[in-house]
Amino acid sequence: MIGLPISVSDNNGKNRMRHLILLSLLLAVLASCSPEGDWRESSGEKREWSVLQGHEAEARQSVVKEPRFVQHEDYALLVTPNNSNTENIWIMLAPKSPPFYKQMPRGNYTIPCDVWEKIKSEHMASSTVEEVIASHVAEECYSVR
Repeated sequence: MIGLPISVSDNNGKNRMRHLILLSLLLAVLASCSPEGDWRESSGEKREWSVLQGHEAEARQSVVKEPRFVQHEDYALLVTPNNSNTENIWIMLAPKSPPFYKQMPRGNYTIPCDVWEKIKSEHMASSTVEEVIASHVAEECYSVR
């Protein structure tokens, strides 16, 4: 800085300060835009839970006798009675947002062979949902015929 006029030195200091401020703002914007680790509370996840919650609340008073498929816009749902036939279990067959298995409410259920075969043959469920549902399929579906 020796030999430079004061005004040039001041401009360099001001420019440096502007660059630091802009860099700080840019980093703050980038940090606020980065996705969360597990995508919790994303708009897609909230929408999917809302779809399940709406159907669960609407049909809460009448428990289905057997599993059935319900279409909600571009989401396929499965409603099935829980194992004690006291409430409906709602499952989103192909969620687009994590978590990739959504069920409401929690509870145990059993899927009959014909429903399981339809889910598999028509590729109605994502691979994750299919794996979970497979653990709830009636035992006779796996017995040797």
